[in-house]
Amino acid sequence: MKVFERLGVLTYRYRWAVLVVWGVLLAASAFFAPHLSERLKGGGFEGSGNEAERVQETMVDEFGVSPATLTIVFDGEGLEAQGEEFQKEEDRALEDVRGLDEVRFVSTYADTKDERLISRNGEKSYAVVGFNVSVDDTRDIVNEVRGKVRSEELTTYVTGAPAVYQDLEEASNEDIRRAEKYAFPFALIVLIVAFGTLVAASVPVLIGGVSVISTLALLYFVAGIYDMSVFVLTLSTMLGLGLGIDYALFAVSRFREELESYAVPEAVSRTVATAGRSIFFSGTAVLIGLAGLLFFPFMFMRSIGVAGVLVVLVSVLAALTLLPAILGVLGHRINALAIRRRGGAPGQAFWQRSAEIVMRRPVAVILLVAIILGALLYPVTHMKIGIPEASVLPDKYESRIGDDILKADFDYASLTPMEIITRTPGDPLSPKGLAAVEETGERITATRGIDHVDSIYTVGAQAAREYAKGITEAREKGEAEAARRVDDGVEEQLDELRAQYGTVPSGAEEQVRDEAERRSAEELKKRIPELPEGVSADGEVTPEGVSNFLKTPEARDSRELREAKDAYVAGDRALLRGVTADNPYSEEARAAVEEVRAVDAPAGTSFLVGGLSAGQRDFISSVYGKAPLAAGFVLSVTYLILLFTFRSVLLPLKAVIVNILSLSASFGAIVFVFQDGNLSGLLNFTPLGFVDATLPILLFCTIFGVSMDYEVFLLSRIREAYENGDSNTASVSKGLVATAGIITSAAAIIIIVTGAFAFTGIILTKAVGLGLAVAVFVDATIIRVLLVPATMRILGDWNWWPGGRKRTFGTESSAPVKEKVGS
Repeated sequence: MKVFERLGVLTYRYRWAVLVVWGVLLAASAFFAPHLSERLKGGGFEGSGNEAERVQETMVDEFGVSPATLTIVFDGEGLEAQGEEFQKEEDRALEDVRGLDEVRFVSTYADTKDERLISRNGEKSYAVVGFNVSVDDTRDIVNEVRGKVRSEELTTYVTGAPAVYQDLEEASNEDIRRAEKYAFPFALIVLIVAFGTLVAASVPVLIGGVSVISTLALLYFVAGIYDMSVFVLTLSTMLGLGLGIDYALFAVSRFREELESYAVPEAVSRTVATAGRSIFFSGTAVLIGLAGLLFFPFMFMRSIGVAGVLVVLVSVLAALTLLPAILGVLGHRINALAIRRRGGAPGQAFWQRSAEIVMRRPVAVILLVAIILGALLYPVTHMKIGIPEASVLPDKYESRIGDDILKADFDYASLTPMEIITRTPGDPLSPKGLAAVEETGERITATRGIDHVDSIYTVGAQAAREYAKGITEAREKGEAEAARRVDDGVEEQLDELRAQYGTVPSGAEEQVRDEAERRSAEELKKRIPELPEGVSADGEVTPEGVSNFLKTPEARDSRELREAKDAYVAGDRALLRGVTADNPYSEEARAAVEEVRAVDAPAGTSFLVGGLSAGQRDFISSVYGKAPLAAGFVLSVTYLILLFTFRSVLLPLKAVIVNILSLSASFGAIVFVFQDGNLSGLLNFTPLGFVDATLPILLFCTIFGVSMDYEVFLLSRIREAYENGDSNTASVSKGLVATAGIITSAAAIIIIVTGAFAFTGIILTKAVGLGLAVAVFVDATIIRVLLVPATMRILGDWNWWPGGRKRTFGTESSAPVKEKVGS
């Protein structure tokens, strides 16, 4: 403890200098912290180099697909979407958008005549706006588009990834304001009840506020050089408040104890030496948990890991430097403005009785805990994971409303199809290339979960059939007209022969008719072209026929076919779009990706599968492929830290196991609420029917460290009593009773702070807040009150093997627990 003791001495000696330094940092932080949201980015689910990402890169680089698009939904509220009035108003609304420098194209029904752009009831349409900048660079553009696209006749909704990310930023800022409005006052009430004085209660709130503001300012600079997710804002605030207040709570409580026996300087140094040491190792455990997120290649998760590590560092630094300096300045005034007489910790008698009961019946207690935890864990058995879209937002946001309309009224699957990039043998427009495209498309269409496949072959074949039909009809009409003209011409010539010769010479009629039919056929041939080879009049089309048709002047002059070739062909690659039978965000659509990837490509052909469903499947696969490595790192390093802290082999192992139990209980709550939809009315959200795929990872890395706080503080006091000569049984009881009130208060604060975020708008933030609150509640009650003491009672002195005591005070006493607690 010499290092922490020396730190306490130094912070007291230079307390005013420490306060000045922190004051300057706080003043600077107050300037930068409010601007953090301007530097945060949406998305962040790319980076692993998976198949879907490679497809997306090829689509942008070679097929010229816009790196970012917005979808604008138009609602005519009774007007016919294909009608002239609706279309004129839509075109007028988009006029200014087309003039933006960043806009690459605007695709509408009026331009394409694509029926998919019209809703099923015929009263809505949507337009797609493509940009020549990435999603990260569309922050200002989204607002500009929303400002320009308004219409007096039509209701407009701007949605799509850039708009969702923009609304997520706004919702995150709103969530923080809402959570802080409730978290600070309720946390202060808990602290007043715990300490009984306004001054002592205010100090942890101050430290929590300083931790949050300083962290957000630090993140402002980090976000300038490293992409940071928009979710960093809420999670940093949540953790900064919770940890900052919790750490200060433990230190202030210990300081007040030390003031009863020591002068202020020594009380400060002893507080840092004891509570400060526990704070350091507890913070290390939290830091290790959050550092587990750095194992994932995705900006979304890595940035939360970076932010989490910074939050912990700042919170611990504030607790070990700023807080001791404040305590040194306040001294005995920490007990000023008392609102109740100071006595034992609230509920101390309850904790003493609990300790006695647990120590007498440890096996029965463990069985009871197993039943309770089993009930809490049960929902995990049917957990499903997925990737949400705009539905993570409250339904008041424009991008959420627009996305809901697209899902309800349009063919949502065709809006975000599977993208299959196929490398063909030779030119994709050659007969051989088109044959490969055709066969690949047929094999994919035959797989489960695929509704249909569009490609340059299907577009070309359909156009060739329509061309053949037109040619056939024109030829039939021309032949009928020619036959009439032949008959009229022949009759006219025969009349001339009768006039000249008085009769028609034998054989003359046949000769005249043959000549007239020959000339008519030549004229018809010049006027109506022959069908390309491979395209028959009855609509039969071969790959050779499609290739030949695409070379015809009619095909070359067709804007639709030119656009199709640009969209579906790039060099020796052809694009196939597979429309899934189910919502592209669904588990069934992701299963369809597996089916398509398992298809054997035709000889000489290969393909890659991308698109929304494939991207989600690859993201989930990558996340859970890295999860064992991250979990192994967190578990093993946490174990080693606790091994070093308590010089015990079994205690760290027990701590890791019970933390996993707390974590699993929170998983059960998340499934029960957010997947199954229970309490959705109270928490005001639309049930997803699954759990966000990133949520279990985020909860593991966050909860594992945070819930370890109480284990570290409890075991530290138990260890302290054991080294002072108490038996194992008495040490457990004494540690439980000594920390009961303060850990309960600390847990209540974490539950209040994180629980406040469960009532915010964004579903992911709600879920993390609720998960943390449940885990801390389970850990601070069932785990700490029942399971930890019971297991330590059964293990006896093996708890401390091989470290044992620093000095020996005798063996396990058989004295009653009550007597030992009071010794």
